[in-house]
Parts: sequence; structure tokens; C-alpha cells
Amino acid sequence: MVSAARTLVERVDLVARWSNVLEEGDFRPRILELADRFPEERSLEVPFSQVESTDTGLADLLLERPEEVLSAGVRAVRELIPAASPETEGLRLRVVGLPSTARRLIRMIRESDLNQFLALDGIVRKATEVRPQIREAVFSCLACRTEIHEPQDDGTTVFREPLECPTSQGGCGKPAGRTRFRLLPEKSTYVDSQRIEIQENPESLKGGAHPQGLSVLLTEDLTGRVIPGNRVVLSGVLKSQQRATASRSGIVRSTTFDLILLGTSIEYKQVEYEEIEISEEEERTILAFRGDPTVVDKVVLSLAPTIKGMEEEKEAIALQLFGGVEKRHADGVRVRGDIHVLLVGDPGTAKSQLLRYIADVAPRGIYTSGKGATAAGLTAAAVKDDFGGGRWMLEAGMLVLADGGMAIVDELDKMTPEDRSAMHEALEQQTVSIAKAGITATLNARCPVLAAANPKWGRFNADKTIAEQLDLPPTLLSRFDVIYSIQDHPEEKRDRFLANRILHSHQEGAARAASPAGAPPPPWEGAPFPPDLLRKYIAYARRNVRPVLSNEALQVLEDFYVRIRKQGEEPDAPVPITARQLEALVRLSEAAARARLSPVVAIEDAERATRIVEGFLNRVTRTEGKMDIDAIATGVTHTQRERVERLQELMRELQESGGGTFDLTALKAEAEKRGIPAAKVDALFSMLRNQGELAETRPGRWQLIRF
Repeated sequence: MVSAARTLVERVDLVARWSNVLEEGDFRPRILELADRFPEERSLEVPFSQVESTDTGLADLLLERPEEVLSAGVRAVRELIPAASPETEGLRLRVVGLPSTARRLIRMIRESDLNQFLALDGIVRKATEVRPQIREAVFSCLACRTEIHEPQDDGTTVFREPLECPTSQGGCGKPAGRTRFRLLPEKSTYVDSQRIEIQENPESLKGGAHPQGLSVLLTEDLTGRVIPGNRVVLSGVLKSQQRATASRSGIVRSTTFDLILLGTSIEYKQVEYEEIEISEEEERTILAFRGDPTVVDKVVLSLAPTIKGMEEEKEAIALQLFGGVEKRHADGVRVRGDIHVLLVGDPGTAKSQLLRYIADVAPRGIYTSGKGATAAGLTAAAVKDDFGGGRWMLEAGMLVLADGGMAIVDELDKMTPEDRSAMHEALEQQTVSIAKAGITATLNARCPVLAAANPKWGRFNADKTIAEQLDLPPTLLSRFDVIYSIQDHPEEKRDRFLANRILHSHQEGAARAASPAGAPPPPWEGAPFPPDLLRKYIAYARRNVRPVLSNEALQVLEDFYVRIRKQGEEPDAPVPITARQLEALVRLSEAAARARLSPVVAIEDAERATRIVEGFLNRVTRTEGKMDIDAIATGVTHTQRERVERLQELMRELQESGGGTFDLTALKAEAEKRGIPAAKVDALFSMLRNQGELAETRPGRWQLIRF
């Protein structure tokens, strides 16, 4: 009796202390507003700092005994309503902004955290559908017809049935073995529930560790508010569930328990890269670069400084890290600001090494290889497993998890065509749509993509266009803003320089390995930004700088676009550039200004963008001395298209004079007379045959199907 009385006094004391906190924080108007808007709104959010500043002891109790203290807080909220209706019993108290002492990395959770109030920062990876969960089950005793109320445990999915017909509820007292109980669903009470899985942020992982996850149970108005890919801070009470497996002898219970967080509040990451902490001293160091005209070059020098000879590619990747500005027009159309870059090169040109470095230095960078990637792993999937109780649910893939970060895909050409096709929507619209098993959803994938691939035959062939040498569809190629072909041509001066740098880096690495423990590492030669400072510099720029095009920069971009387009006005000239490249110019210009921490895109930013775009167009689209954007937009250049038409016309002529068929040798001879080389005839002939437009009617005799 003394213990029960003491417990009652403690509860009354907790309610009074909560009432004091709410009054001191002037929450009464908000509570009255909630009562008026119930049930559309039913939760009062109270910052932990408010509790701590008003009653430090209550704040400490909240972290140690969260369920009891939160329950008292809910009662305090209801007592502040003058004329509380039965409906307002559903009002809830949500404490947000837990202190750093209550924040945990998922991999650092231990048994001492059980039943404690914790805050977990991560990405939502899985989410089930919202379904009713029974809160208080009502049973009918078949022996005496008495209705029995059996409360259910919030933290478990195990359904609890009565062990007897309790006399305290007016029952007959018979145990479950002598009577049976029937559930009355219509008289039981339910709450909305949803189960999600939160996964560690990729940037918090060290040494390529596998990200760990934790199940979270959301109820009432917290359900249906998150989708896979959302970055959130979830607060709740950590509980354990005993593992159990079915066997022939019955249920076998394990001594190992699983963890689950009973969610009490959700905080969304509204600001880009807010999880990257920048101290005041680091901010002063970053701001010192404002106005420095060479800061972009310094960033380029700091990207994988041991990899030499890829300055142009590094410059484009440096601007990709900063990115352009996302825009939403008055009609609701969204224009992405992220820059997509593709590197296609010969083996041994350090593409993978560069991508690995960028994955480490980029804020929120996620790396994968095309060899082990599937469409579901890259985008999203509707899956059915035990986590969702056997129901279909959404599971986020790499591009969704990289939302707001950077996705890096190596060996893009090694993916199957079906898996690659899933990237089209993610690259341009930056969304991932799912329509499967009755689930229709659109998830965000707002991230730049840095990809690398190898030529189809291992090395580049100077006689073939880039589209012919890439095992990538033109529809995918055209969505990249910048495409660089990296060719390994022997050249004594360049080879000696690269060999010298590679050998020196090996020498330095061996010396560092042989140095005594604790010896200071050698200085970053030629790298103004150490990796950690560069990561924070990029995060600061993306978080705080949104540059706007100046009239002078706009004129530079316009003049460049019109000048290149004029090349297509000549008779029979290919189209050299399209509006897609104009948008890429804008993004690159904004990224250059953002790298300088400038709120205005200046002339030098626009000129840098035009130099990058013109450089990559000369590499990958120049055919017979002219730029032809069709090389990446359609996969067939203007010259190829003309030659195909001329060759088909020649085939028709030979068929008419040859009795409906023609000979390949005669075709080559006639084509040579009309200016089409024999090597080109072979390539175009093979293309038409693969497309099903040619048929071999008898050995050595061919027929054009579309005669």
C-alpha cells in the first residue's frame, strides 16, 4: 500500500511539473488550438531545451523513464484544456530536439540503452503500409458471456489473450483451459501503426563498413509521414523483443533479443548537409576563400592529388560536387540543378581510383559498381518479407538513399540493359516511380550521378564514333551533362611525367609504411584542401550559397550557344548542340560561382562553363571535323545517316538490275565510286543486317527487306 501511494504521489508530482513547463513555455494557446483542430492535428511538440531550462530534474527523468514521464505530460496537456471532450483523449505530447547525450549511432546501441529515451539520425530504408493495430482487445467469455478487456503491449506484435475470466471484471473466474474466449473486433480499440527501418547515414560509415539498421514502430499521427529515402531524426523508447522460431515441438524461444524503437517524434532534415558539423574556426577558414579567383583551381588540385593527367575531368567533377541551383517555375515545372558526369576510358586510366576518392570526399557520397547492381538495388523495389509481416512494402535503392547526396556508379557498361533502363527517370526527373503489387509511389532521387564505363571492345578506336564504341543506349547518354572520353595514347613526354609521378607516389607510400608509429604524415603536396576541409567547404557552399545569373554571364552563355548552333546552318551540316547543353552550361556556371561562395554568376564562371562544354563536345561529338550532337543524342551521326540513305539507294539499284538480290562485292565496288569507303560499307552493312533490314536469300546474295 505504501509503494502504491508513493507511485501515485510521484505521478501527481510529474503532472504538476509538466504543467509548470507548459505554462512557462506559453504552450496554452497552442494546446487550445489543438483541441479545436482535433483530430486533424493531435500532437504538441515541445523542445527538450524548454523542459531542461524550466525543470532540469524533469528533463533527466524524461531520458531515464521516458514512458512514465511522457504519460504524465499527456495528462498535463489535457488538464490545461478548460472543457476537455472525450475525443481529446487522443492528444499526444512529442518531445523533439533531444540533447547530444541521448543521440546514438545505430551501431553503438547497447543493452544499457534499453528503455531509455534515444534519438537516431538516419535514412528511412523500408516502410510498410499503414495498418490498424489493436490497442485494447475485448473478449467474450463463452461460459458466462462477460466482456473482458485485455490491454495489448505497444512494443510487440504478439497478440495477448486472457489467461482466465477475471472476477475483477465481473467474470466467472474460469481459467483458459475450462472456457474459451471470443474476440469482439467491433468493440476493441485500434490505432494506426506503421513499421519502418532506419539505416545509418552513409557519410557516418568508416572504412567501407556495412550500414546497420533498426526497426521503428510508428503509431497514431506519426504514421504515413515518411517514405523510403527521407533523412530524419527519430526519437523514441528503445525496447527489446525475444526471438522465437517454430519447430515440431512448438515455439522455441531464443536468449537473443531483437531491438525496436517505439517512435515518439519525427524531425525532418530540412537543410542540406545539416548533419555535417562546421565549427566557427572552420567557417572562418572557409570564408577566407571567398573572393579568391583561383579557388576552383585549388579544389581541382585537391581532388585525388596522386592521380595526375586528368585535370579537365577533375575540373568538371569539382563543379559537379558543388552543383547548380534547383529551380521551380510558376507552372510547377522543376528544373534540376545537379550535374551528371560520365567518364569513358581505356583500361588503366585511373577512373575507378578517382571515383573511389570522390566517394570518400563528397558529402553523402554512395559508391557502387555496375557489376553487382540491379534495377531494384539502384532505384527502389516493392518487396514482401517478414519485416512487413508478409505484406508488400517499399524498399529504397541506392539512388533513393543518395537523395540530397551524390551517387557514384563504376562499371556502368557492365550492367544489364534492363537494369540500366531503370536509371532514365532518376537521371532527368530525379524521381523513382514504383507500380507493383498495388503499390504506386514516387520517391525522390535528387542527387548528381558520377559514372564510369569502358569502351565496348576494351579500348577506343579512332575510326569509330563514341556511340559505336559504348555499350550504352543513346537515351541514357544524352542525360549526362558532361561526357569525357579518356584515351591512352603513347606520348614520350606525357608518359615520362606520369611514370615519374606514379613511381614517386609508390616511393612515398613505402616510406610512410616503414616510418615509426606516430610519425607525422608528409604534407599534402599541391593540395590546398585536405579531404575533411574540402568536404565541409562543399557542404557549406551547397547549404548557404544560391547564385543567380548576372546579365553579363547570361550574355556569354547566349553568345556561345548561338555561335556553336551557327555551325549547323551550313548545307547538310549536322546539329552541333541542343538546348540540353544550354541547361548544362547554366548548371556549370552556377556551380563555379557556388565554389567561389559568390551569390552572383560572373563572366569568369560562364567562361569556365563554356570551356568545359566545348572541350567535351570536341572530344565525343566531333565527326569528320564537325560537331554532331546526334553522336550521343541518337547514337547515329548525321554523316552515318546520310551514308545509310545513300547505301540503301545503291542496294535498291543493284536489286533492280540483279533480279531482286545483290552481291556484297558489287555493292562495295559501286560504293567506292560514290565516295563511301569499303570499311564504312562493312560497318553500315552489319548495322542494317542486325536491325533486320537485310536478308540473305541464298549464299552470297542479299536482299533489302524494305525495298
